[in-house]
Amino acid sequence: MSIEADHPQQLRGMLDAAQRAAGLLAARHRGDADGVRTLMASFHDEAALAGGALLLADMALGMLRERSGQSMDECVQHLSVRLENVVTGD
Repeated sequence: MSIEADHPQQLRGMLDAAQRAAGLLAARHRGDADGVRTLMASFHDEAALAGGALLLADMALGMLRERSGQSMDECVQHLSVRLENVVTGD
């Protein structure tokens, strides 16, 4: 995987945001509302949260691809179906 960034400081910021996004998900899943609030407040703007979430999703899908042997397109398609099921309740 190649992460494009203008300079090392920008890359460090993206990695930091992805780690905080992962922590936010972990806090949410363990029912830690204070942790969720604290981590959400740590993002200085929506772009930082979005960038971190995008990098986290890319890494997670890459791990799924490696583990499952499926293509990235197949992994994304599977995820899309799961996301749709959240909306429809299926």
